[in-house]
Amino acid sequence: MLQHYQKSDHFLQQVNPTMKLMSLLTVIFYMVLIFDPWTPFLLLVVTIIGISLFGGVPLRFILLILLPFSLFAFSFVWMNVVFPDERGETILFTLFNMPVALENVQTGLSLGLRSLVFVSWSLLFVCTTEPTKFMLSLVQNCKLPPRFGYGMMAAYRFLPLFREELNQVRAAHRIRGLGEPKGLKGKVDETKRYMIPLLASAIRKAERVAIAMESKGFDGSTERSYYRVISWTKKDLIFGFGLFLLYAGLTLGRIFFLQ
Repeated sequence: MLQHYQKSDHFLQQVNPTMKLMSLLTVIFYMVLIFDPWTPFLLLVVTIIGISLFGGVPLRFILLILLPFSLFAFSFVWMNVVFPDERGETILFTLFNMPVALENVQTGLSLGLRSLVFVSWSLLFVCTTEPTKFMLSLVQNCKLPPRFGYGMMAAYRFLPLFREELNQVRAAHRIRGLGEPKGLKGKVDETKRYMIPLLASAIRKAERVAIAMESKGFDGSTERSYYRVISWTKKDLIFGFGLFLLYAGLTLGRIFFLQ
């Protein structure tokens, strides 16, 4: 399902992955300086709508991903209400003989919503960025050495193979009558039986890939040509300009309405 979203032809999928990575880092630095709950709330709503409209990701899928992180965000509110550094002056109500102050609730909401903003932008990047395109963008646009870029790409490609090998090893053990493990000791012994053949297979694959990359000159010593070129387009300019307008609007809103 995730690969289906990553390879679709919506606007966000056509934005340069390096631009989306820079936007993610920009959001992190921008939110570090924000302490009110309204700014991260508005940014969270805009981000969710943007992923759905411009990324083609269903709204239900986004909300399901954010649901467990919402529980984590609520823990910020609870911690600031129960164990505040300094109790606020505006008491809203009393919970189990414990005064709940407006200032502490606002601080908790700010931290919780800030964490959800980070998650939503990470979700935007993951759901709309093809891993191969991301690595090519780092190599071509950010001058990442090919040995690291293609090495990480090869490692990513190995993940489905390791899953298949794990299923094969598990099936082979069952055929030989090992059966399902019982108890914690059985689980540990089963993990050891799986780790040895999988580790040996991983070492063999790593050696073969290293030799193949070295023989084909993936060491960054020469200028290479690319079958798939990741270039900057007008969509990147539109995306960057849209982010500028978003941050400018949030900043002006904080100046005129929250100060």
